Amino acid sequence: MPRELITIQVGQCGNQIGCRFWEMCLKEHAAHNKKGYFDEALSSFFRNVDSRYDPPHNLPVGDGRGRIQTLKARAVLVDMEEGVVNELLTGNLAELFDTRQQLTAVSGAGNNWAHGHHGYGPKYADDLLEKIRRPVEQSESLQSFLMLHSLGGGTGSGVGTYILNLLEDNFPDVYRFTASVFPSEDDDVVTSPYNSLLSLAELTDHADCVLPIENAALQDICTNIDENYRCAPRSPSSPFLHGTDRP
Repeated sequence: MPRELITIQVGQCGNQIGCRFWEMCLKEHAAHNKKGYFDEALSSFFRNVDSRYDPPHNLPVGDGRGRIQTLKARAVLVDMEEGVVNELLTGNLAELFDTRQQLTAVSGAGNNWAHGHHGYGPKYADDLLEKIRRPVEQSESLQSFLMLHSLGGGTGSGVGTYILNLLEDNFPDVYRFTASVFPSEDDDVVTSPYNSLLSLAELTDHADCVLPIENAALQDICTNIDENYRCAPRSPSSPFLHGTDRP
């Protein structure tokens, strides 16, 4: 039997990554499951909310543009600003997200780790636990949490690491993984080095596994891919004859 994984998206960066994450999950499933049925692999990340079926029975789910109203992502969306989360909840994948599992404020954490960790964290602790407990109770065999966040801003670093503390205290037997985006050397947020350093101490103490992502390295990869694409020779039969023509 597959085990469930709950994704917690924190801050602007975490929710932007999450948007692409869920889109890729559905497309990946569609690529390998041509009939688009709900199966055990999909149940690790999604719930089947169509009462006519139970996993792994044949339930068409589409590829992100089809009948996804039968699925709900095992996800909690957290941000101290509303913008990015509102975009997710009104975008193409809006039906994937349970609005009872999202928490937003309006003023943001001001790129300040302490504001997020010692201010917003304790202020919304009960609400955060309530949002997290809902998908936990909907899981049959929960294996781990996966947090998507950045270390440079105030919400991802401060509130994100506060949530790690909550997870350890309330769900000590469930693994805690983080995909943590480290700021670039030329980051224009003056507090990002301090936010990152303070976050690292919390990650060391409360995360079981940290998957580090470095912004500058990602930019280099994207640049190299872009340059290789532009320089690649095009056959006359190719529909993309020029480097600027993209699918």
